[in-house]
Amino acid sequence: MNLKRISKRAVAYIILKVSGTLGGGFVFGIEVWQAAAMAAFIGLMEISEELSRAYVVDGDISAADENEIFGGLAADDEDPDAIDED
Repeated sequence: MNLKRISKRAVAYIILKVSGTLGGGFVFGIEVWQAAAMAAFIGLMEISEELSRAYVVDGDISAADENEIFGGLAADDEDPDAIDED
């Protein structure tokens, strides 16, 4: 498990999550910083959940696990109807 690599990918995922939420928060009258904080927290919890699942399976988080986790999270954000054909 490479914490530096996971941290960088987590920050990138949180940015994806926040950018999609800011507009929605504005429409509903939520302040920008509150919408961003909420999206960042949710993104961090999603990453933590997926990493925990991978760790529970075999007690290790390999590079392949990281690629699968972050690839799946990014695909979910890009197109909710996308089907993973692997």
